Amino acid sequence: MANLSPDPNSGAAGTEYQTIAALREAGCSVDTVWRNELTHHISHANLYTLLELPIAYRNAMWRKLKEGSYDVVHVNQPHGYLAARSLAKLCPRSVFVHRSHGFEGRVRNDMKPWISRYGTDARPSWRRALSLVVESALEYNNVRIAQWAGGHIVSASECKSFLIERYGVHAEQIAVIPQASPRAFLNRDVRAMKRERMRRILYVGQFAFFKGPVVLVAAIERVLRAVPEATFTWICDQRHHESARALFRDKNVLQRVVLLDWMNQTELVEVYDSHGLFVFPSFFEGFGKAFLEAMARGLVVVAARNGGMRDIIEDGNTGFLVSTGDYGCLADRCIRLLQQPSDVERVSSRARGAALRFSWERVAAETLGFYDRLLRQRQNRSEP
Repeated sequence: MANLSPDPNSGAAGTEYQTIAALREAGCSVDTVWRNELTHHISHANLYTLLELPIAYRNAMWRKLKEGSYDVVHVNQPHGYLAARSLAKLCPRSVFVHRSHGFEGRVRNDMKPWISRYGTDARPSWRRALSLVVESALEYNNVRIAQWAGGHIVSASECKSFLIERYGVHAEQIAVIPQASPRAFLNRDVRAMKRERMRRILYVGQFAFFKGPVVLVAAIERVLRAVPEATFTWICDQRHHESARALFRDKNVLQRVVLLDWMNQTELVEVYDSHGLFVFPSFFEGFGKAFLEAMARGLVVVAARNGGMRDIIEDGNTGFLVSTGDYGCLADRCIRLLQQPSDVERVSSRARGAALRFSWERVAAETLGFYDRLLRQRQNRSEP
C-alpha cells in the first residue's frame, strides 16, 4: 500500500512500482493499494497525513483482508501505523513491514541546520507556528510505526541508524536494501567517454530545498567560470525553471546552462549518455536514485556524503564524495576532473561496474529474504 500513483518514472512511486514488478517476476502474488484507492477528503497535505491517511491505510487493509489472507502487508511510509496495530490483532501470523524512502523524523532532524543557514520563510508567524504544531504531531506517526511494525525496509544505512538510535528499533528488524536503476540503464552499452561528453555536467532532481539548489548553483557558477568550455544541464519540472534560473547571480554563465523538463526513462538515457559529470549536492537523501542511474550510464558522480551516495560510492574509485553543503569542494572536484580527463575515463568504467550490481531482481531477492526472516521469527514466537 502506498499513497502514490503507480508511475515507474518517478522517485518513491517508481521504487514501489519496480519492487512490485520484480517480486511478481520472482513468483510472488502481490496485491496493491495505490493513492486512488485511499480516501482523501482533507486537502491540506500535512493535515491529511496526520488525521486521515492512517485511517485510510487501515480501512484499505481491512477491505483486502476480507478478500484473502496475506503473509506480509507492506506499507509505504510511517502513516500506516494504525494498519500495523490492527494487523497484529486480526492476523497474528502475518507480518507488517514499513517501507521508508527517507524516514520523516530523520528528514526534519538532518534538515534543521540547513534551514537555519539557507532557508527563508515568508509566511505569517501564525502559519509558521501552526506548521510546527502539525510537525510535532506527525512525530506520533513515527513513534507508533517504530513500535507496531514487525519490520522496516530502508534504502540507506543512515535511516537504519536513526531508527535504532532515536526510536529503539532492534537492528534485526531493519533491512537496508539499496534501490536500483531501470533495466534500460543497465542493459544498453555505454557510450565512449569522449572529450565533448566529459565537459558536459548534468543534474537531475526536483527543485526542492532539501536537494540543495543553492549549493548546486554556487558550485556550477564557479565551475563554468573556471572552465569556459564546460556546460551544465538541469532536469527538473518545467514549472520551476524560472525559479532555478533566478538562483544564478552570474548571468553570464546562464548562456551555458540548459534546463529540461521531466522526461520518460528512454529519453532520460539519451541525456545521461551525452554528459560526463553528474553533480548531486542534496542536503538530505533517503537514497537518491538519480546518482545510481548516472553511474549506470558511466557518468562520474560528485555527490554529497549522505543517503545512498555514502553507502554506494567508493570515494575516488567509483565516484567522488564531498561534505554535505560544501559547494566549494564540490566545484573544485568538478574543475579538477574537467582538467584531468584520464581520471574521468578511469572512474567512469568503475562506476558502471558498480552500478551493474544493483538491479531490481536483487531488490526483490533481498526483500523476500527479509520477509522470510521476519515470518520465521513470528512463527518461532507463536510456537509453544
